[in-house]
Amino acid sequence: MLNVTRVSKAAAVRFGFIALLLCGWCFAGFGADSSNSTVTVMTRNMDSGTDLGYIFAATDQDSFIQGMAATLAEIQASNLQQRASRLADEIGANTPDLIALQEVTLWRTGPMMQPPARDILYDQLALLLAELGKRNLHYGVIAVQSELDAEAPVPTAGVDLRTTDRDVILAKLDPPQSQFDLFNAQTHRYQAVFNFGSAMLGQLAVPCGWLAVDVVSNGSKFRFVNTHLQSTVAGIPLAEQVQVAQGDELLASLASAGMPVVLAGDFNSNAEPGPEHTGVAQKIVAAGYVDTWNFVYPFDPGCTWPLFGQDQNSGPAVPSERIDLIFANGLPVRVGHVPAIVSAVRTGTTPPYASDHAGVVVKLRLK
Repeated sequence: MLNVTRVSKAAAVRFGFIALLLCGWCFAGFGADSSNSTVTVMTRNMDSGTDLGYIFAATDQDSFIQGMAATLAEIQASNLQQRASRLADEIGANTPDLIALQEVTLWRTGPMMQPPARDILYDQLALLLAELGKRNLHYGVIAVQSELDAEAPVPTAGVDLRTTDRDVILAKLDPPQSQFDLFNAQTHRYQAVFNFGSAMLGQLAVPCGWLAVDVVSNGSKFRFVNTHLQSTVAGIPLAEQVQVAQGDELLASLASAGMPVVLAGDFNSNAEPGPEHTGVAQKIVAAGYVDTWNFVYPFDPGCTWPLFGQDQNSGPAVPSERIDLIFANGLPVRVGHVPAIVSAVRTGTTPPYASDHAGVVVKLRLK
């Protein structure tokens, strides 16, 4: 089963926050350092707990059954609750105003062969919001983009296992005197979709998308965008071709934004020479965007992935790619003699890890 859905406003309210999922809605009062018109943004891939490699490697019924059992066990052993706690600590230490999250997975189970599965096993968004609440960190769900929604039986456990992949924008909620307004939350799916065949699952489509919200601060306005582009797949050139097409779609869409753009996400495109150097990150820079990490650290590759391996490649890993990126377009490089990109830091780079990706936090001076 493959079904893509959007998380409803009611579902977001159940997290204890107001979801701004409809264009034209406005929320005033997310926190930032309004005294000097700076905004701090973060990108973070939460990691779903599995790369589904055991399932996609299955070639017959027996290996598929074993693969589903191994995947469920891997998810259960991945400590998603503890990872959410570690990520909440990262957020508390850096207090970003806007957060771009990827792989915010919803895992559900249900009676075997009776889709759709509805019983929540792990909801990474709810887990994170709960951990933030424990720390008195007030963040609201601004937009949610649901992508891959797939379900398959786990015969050894007697249940169906369902995964729903989501990207999310969160905003820090502060007292009303904050000078920031958010409006025009929007979600989009790319027309370019990766389709591939699995011996046991048949033909699969893997949708990707982007989401955004417009931000106003003391007369300055910009669009904050979150995306998760198609990952490359060894031996399947189509995956890279789809990623490039998605990057082209994104740039074309943002060209008419009519305001500066802060573009964050997991681009699955290495911004440094090395593996998965698909050229998408370089095309974004060629389109006029500033690679904020490179601006601050021109001689530091700042690799963000992988911090550890999963599935058949489990175990320690050495980060070799910088694919978690924040770009800025239309903002001045300097405000007077002060750089507009004030700082950039990586988070979550030491064990125990919150994810197999490091996070990136950037502070921008708007004026």
